[in-house]
Amino acid sequence: RRGDVLAVIRSGEVAEYEKQRKEAQHRLALAHRNLHSVQDMAASGMASEKDVMQARKEVGEAEAEAERLAEVFSIYHVSGGANYQVKAPLSGFVVEKHVNPEEQLRSDDGEEMFTISGLENVWVMADVYESDISKVGEGDSVRITTLAYPEDVIAGKIDKVYNMLDEESKTMSVRVKLDNRDYKLKPGMFTQVRVCGRGTGKERLCVPSHALVFENGRYYVVTVASDDRLAVKEVEVYLHSDEVCYLSSGLTAGERVLNRNVLLVYNALNAG
Repeated sequence: RRGDVLAVIRSGEVAEYEKQRKEAQHRLALAHRNLHSVQDMAASGMASEKDVMQARKEVGEAEAEAERLAEVFSIYHVSGGANYQVKAPLSGFVVEKHVNPEEQLRSDDGEEMFTISGLENVWVMADVYESDISKVGEGDSVRITTLAYPEDVIAGKIDKVYNMLDEESKTMSVRVKLDNRDYKLKPGMFTQVRVCGRGTGKERLCVPSHALVFENGRYYVVTVASDDRLAVKEVEVYLHSDEVCYLSSGLTAGERVLNRNVLLVYNALNAG
């Protein structure tokens, strides 16, 4: 929870602040006593108004220094002596920790001590193959599944497209923001993202994905004529998923395709 203590640190710098605070409190007490003394002397004619103004100025400066140190103590959550507390700035989960008991911390160490994530909302980062970039865009609807919960299908939309390709994988990243109030999705979890294709104003033929044969960089299907004769046809794939495949060319509406033992029949036809 926000405000929970994550660590307690002993610091020589904080010990110095503690010393400064005590000195500031002492100076403030002296300044107040001096002001009262000067005011009494001024009332009896033994001090001028200028002396009173100077004493008030000294009180103001002492109060400002005491307030500054009080603010420092508030920022660092100083708990007394040379100790100060590191408190959680927000509610969430500690997803990374880079400190250990009795470890010495250096001022030039740029690594964060803790990383806290809210997890009520999470980002799903998906890689899009170069051949599919033209079919994916911001605002497209997606369906997401995970290895942990394969039966649960999560709906979402692409809210950001990173228009750069990774030099090694040759993929482009897209981001999907999801509500995760049940905390099912965890950082680092593997997900599979299926993009619902955007409408192009053109109808496309659809065949089961397992009816396709991929060989030498090309896709083929085995067609079944009205007299049950079999033939191999090359097709061009427009959009591909695990269940179905949309075609750009190669078949006409009404043609039948084989969807059982396809690879076996394909090899037999090519062998013949």
